[in-house]
Amino acid sequence: MRTMRTRKKTKRKKTTTGVSRRGLLALILGPVLSFGERQKKAPPPHAVIAGTIFRHPGFAVPGAEATLTFHTPPPGSKKIPKPVKARANGRGEFFFHVPAAEAEYTVRGTAPGLVPEEKTVRIQGEERAELYFNLKPLAQ
Repeated sequence: MRTMRTRKKTKRKKTTTGVSRRGLLALILGPVLSFGERQKKAPPPHAVIAGTIFRHPGFAVPGAEATLTFHTPPPGSKKIPKPVKARANGRGEFFFHVPAAEAEYTVRGTAPGLVPEEKTVRIQGEERAELYFNLKPLAQ
């Protein structure tokens, strides 16, 4: 003969104020968490230098490399930073975030088996500069 056990359903306990524990926790931690979010600084203004690297006769080069060289130091810095490299995605696209100040940069597009190409770009402020590279095959 089997005996069946029945489970007793328990109600969620409430605090003496009539608020559930989760509700009380949300009341306490809500302002604390939102205060931390308000304290975050807005990111500094920036410009974007973006481009696409193609090979002759117009096919994108996935995995190509773009190198950004600074001609002038960024605002607030006395030294010219080292060149920055970016790898192109599957559609041959790359991008760099630079300070939104008047400056001049050189971008060099390279890929194995193709002749590298350089372009100069001048940034005036918060803007987006688009570059297109059409790399030709190396002479054999």
